[in-house]
Amino acid sequence: MKKKHQQKEPVKILINYEYKYYPFTTASYFEMAASSRDDVIVYRNTDKLPHNLDLVLNIEPVGKFVRIKNVPCAYYEIDNHVILGREREYYDNSDILFLAQELFLKMYNEYSPKVLPLGFDPNLHRCIPEREEIFDIGFIGNDTYPERRRYLEQLGAHFKLLRTSSKPGLEYSKTLSSCKMLFNCSMNNDINMRVFESIGIGKLFFTDRIPFLDKYFREDEHYIGYSNFDELRQKIHYYLNRACFRQQIARAGREHALKHHTYNHRLNLVLKYLDEFKKS
Repeated sequence: MKKKHQQKEPVKILINYEYKYYPFTTASYFEMAASSRDDVIVYRNTDKLPHNLDLVLNIEPVGKFVRIKNVPCAYYEIDNHVILGREREYYDNSDILFLAQELFLKMYNEYSPKVLPLGFDPNLHRCIPEREEIFDIGFIGNDTYPERRRYLEQLGAHFKLLRTSSKPGLEYSKTLSSCKMLFNCSMNNDINMRVFESIGIGKLFFTDRIPFLDKYFREDEHYIGYSNFDELRQKIHYYLNRACFRQQIARAGREHALKHHTYNHRLNLVLKYLDEFKKS
């Protein structure tokens, strides 16, 4: 007589962050990804929590750090390129430390950190085909960083540039869908949300050459890299006049992102590291 297959219990995760930022922060995308799955039940710290919670996942910005006795506790620090290992109270109170930026791992070595890159939500970060492409290249975000501002001013002098702000999510995608190509300049060699979201939208994406980026996307196959403005300007001119090549790389980038870089993929990493912690 065959034994009945025992169904695995869903993993119960408390995701703690500043809920006032929902749905406009990385933690929101993790929460939405978890809520869409059958193998995970997600809670907020304002909910009635089960006695058999599997994980507390604190995600920057947390406001008040949460740790529950006898429950594995994780902290996900996103802005490692800015914080540079200074939030030691959070690290000391965590069983698992996740970092978004691999470049800065050495600053956190004593805590045995795990790399948990940023990602994108394919339901929210996608091309809106009915939007007319009226801009050569576009950028949404903070332009107060001097190097980034300098590049944007130069781009505006040579091309039809969209330089604006937008609510995250679908509104962000709608705005960027009016551009043929998208631009990024990192703040401190950080692989920011813009990288994953812009490639995920399915537009040809230009970014400065960032350490470790080719672990996630291949230059000239999924995105276009640059080291200075002359190189950037020449490449933008090249692809403006070659729509077929432009669209080919953009399409390949989105397909690769869909296979490897959604927040569901990131949640799988969290579950993998949780399982390893429980077995250790």
